[in-house]
Amino acid sequence: MRRLLGIAVGLYLGAAVVGLVRERLGLVSCGCAGDCWCHRPGLRLFRWVFPRGHKSAWSAEDKAMLDA
Repeated sequence: MRRLLGIAVGLYLGAAVVGLVRERLGLVSCGCAGDCWCHRPGLRLFRWVFPRGHKSAWSAEDKAMLDA
């Protein structure tokens, strides 16, 4: 069980590093608001493997314009 947990954590961290490398190469970019948790130095590594809970940079008015 311990080995399986270690493998899962290793894969998760590996995916986080791959996401960070892709971001630094300019292949992907984050569209979150500037005060989102994913812009903090220690947490930005997990931005691409934990996609929920980000603050959108779009306001309610901007979203309404897209629907029109």
